[in-house]
Amino acid sequence: MTARTARRKRIIRVRTVEHQMAEANLARANGELANLVELARRLETLRVDLAMAKGAVAGGALNTIGELAMRLDMAKENLTAPLSNASARRDHMGALAQSAMIKEESAVRLYERSRKSAEAEQERRSDANRPHRARGGMRLRLIEGGAA
Repeated sequence: MTARTARRKRIIRVRTVEHQMAEANLARANGELANLVELARRLETLRVDLAMAKGAVAGGALNTIGELAMRLDMAKENLTAPLSNASARRDHMGALAQSAMIKEESAVRLYERSRKSAEAEQERRSDANRPHRARGGMRLRLIEGGAA
């Protein structure tokens, strides 16, 4: 293995680790976004289930239901910014993972090209060092006493 091929193999290892880290960060961002979406869904479910009772209701109970509805609405409104931030972070991590994958694939292609070039060079050098053999093809021999 030539120095160039060894260097490119080290670059592949680095690019592979970078790609794995980017994929892990993307998975983490996806998980955070999924948790926030699930939390928003649960808040919405609680708000919908908070129905007014039919018939006579005590004023204190009505006040409590109204306050709880207001708090659930505020919690949902306060969740919009973290949701948009998590979505943007997920998109950014996706782009970084894509970029890391492209760099890794490029490093692999460069390594393969370098390896093939080194093999061709080694073959050329081994052919150059091979002793010359006379070819056993058609030879003309002069026979003694033959044509002069």
